[in-house]
Amino acid sequence: MSNLAIQALLASVPIIIVGILMVGFVWPSKKAMPLGYLSALIIGLLAWKMPFKWVIASTLSGVMTTVNILLIVFGAILILKILQSGGAVDTIGASLTGVTKDRRVQVLLVGWLLVTFFEGAAGFGTPAAVAAPLLVGLGFPPLVSVIIALLADSTPVSFGAVGIPIWGGFAALESVAQSGGTFQQFLVSIGFYTAVIHGIIGTFVPLFAVMLMTKITRGSFRDGFKVWPVAVFAGAAFTIPFMLISAFVGPELPSLLGSLIAIPIVVFVISKGWLNPKDEWSLPARKDWPAEWVGSVEPGDGQVELKMSIFKAWLPYILIGLILLISRLEFFGVAPILKSFVIKWSNILGTNLSNSLEPFYNPGIFPFIFIALLMPLFFGMDKKQVKTAWRDTFKAVTPAAIALVFTLGMVRIMMDSGLAVNGDSMLIVLAKAASSIVGQAWLFFAPFVGILGAFISGSNTVSDIMFGNFQFATAVQVGTSKTMALALQAIGGAAGNMICVHNVVAACATVGIVGKEGLVIRKNLIPALLYGLLAGIIGWIIVSVFQIGLY
Repeated sequence: MSNLAIQALLASVPIIIVGILMVGFVWPSKKAMPLGYLSALIIGLLAWKMPFKWVIASTLSGVMTTVNILLIVFGAILILKILQSGGAVDTIGASLTGVTKDRRVQVLLVGWLLVTFFEGAAGFGTPAAVAAPLLVGLGFPPLVSVIIALLADSTPVSFGAVGIPIWGGFAALESVAQSGGTFQQFLVSIGFYTAVIHGIIGTFVPLFAVMLMTKITRGSFRDGFKVWPVAVFAGAAFTIPFMLISAFVGPELPSLLGSLIAIPIVVFVISKGWLNPKDEWSLPARKDWPAEWVGSVEPGDGQVELKMSIFKAWLPYILIGLILLISRLEFFGVAPILKSFVIKWSNILGTNLSNSLEPFYNPGIFPFIFIALLMPLFFGMDKKQVKTAWRDTFKAVTPAAIALVFTLGMVRIMMDSGLAVNGDSMLIVLAKAASSIVGQAWLFFAPFVGILGAFISGSNTVSDIMFGNFQFATAVQVGTSKTMALALQAIGGAAGNMICVHNVVAACATVGIVGKEGLVIRKNLIPALLYGLLAGIIGWIIVSVFQIGLY
């Protein structure tokens, strides 16, 4: 075995350990990631001969990046918990489903548009956990509800929770990416090509979701295909603004604003009867459902009580979208003010590692927590409801915090292992091994690395953190576009969201079908792999056929 092969095998140990623990033993990431970190630390010290202070400095740099990400996760989930406590989420769902009784069109409204909205607003597994119970409440089988929600929660995921998978997932690359412009411009470029490829594929995702639903429930793809005009329209109503916002605003708002634009347009078109199917399609009678479709939660009758006005329910997210838009567009001049306060740690522990935080530019603080503090007054909530929302938020964020701290620590050690000893890092060694095997065909494989990362870790963000530097380094080794490789990594991580163990388990638990996670993964595996294959083909065409000058 060659020296490179031995080094690559050692460098892959942390990822292998995490994969075995999370997939083979179904450990949660909060338990698996610390062991992955520990293995990276040991390999860094013993095999790469990293000085101990470098290991600790890399870990501390990872902690700072984690804080930046967790502020958004906390703020986004807090908003959602307050909305749930105040009854706004049910009202949001009812505002969409009240315009049609056709089950296929309801899938477009809740299983597609509402999923894209909650992905852009909160991310981190919340869309499926919110949309699946709403579909069950409308009378859909729990198993089908989970499959639909996870399938649709793909295209918007790369820009979920106001863009964390892009700017948070690839934050660690700032020290190595030299694109000729600023690192922010590099991230915008990655986001743009991510949005373009997602947009091409994602326009047809709602149609595929409907067809899969009709195939499962009545054995016919044709019944679902009959709604192709309104399904493709619903897809394009999201993906077109999604791509434009990515190009002109940046990676934080495509999913959130794209859905806020699409929802009223699609609801209006459906309410007018335009593009609607001629026949009204319904599910099989409850008595004819197979046992595998249901669990401990009985589907509802579709009657949802409105606890507040529709405008009031949507208002917090409308305000969040407007504030983020104003604070991100250069025209308004707000960004420099928010960025003026910086917390920076240079030369951490005497190394040449540095990291910084811009707390007021972080969406988690402004506008998420800012709006969250105002919402109880606006909704007329009592202290008990508010206290419950905050407590549930801390409870929800704690596992993510543990997982992210150790994931970023692991990845930083793997990245900095070369810098500490003036040699190749663990990730560079892995990149050299991959490039020697795959060569110029790397762009076809890049999305599947992202899918694997999401499948293992349960998160597009964590997948990007784990494999972003590896994708960058491999693209350098094979001489292809780093921007496209990273875009395909982000897209693969989003596609992997359909089958990632963490999200499947969480969604199944919300509708009472714990133990049927394998059925869900089997149904969504082919769509996830097909998404990755199409992304790789489109990415290769953009780079190789059109030869666009990507960095």
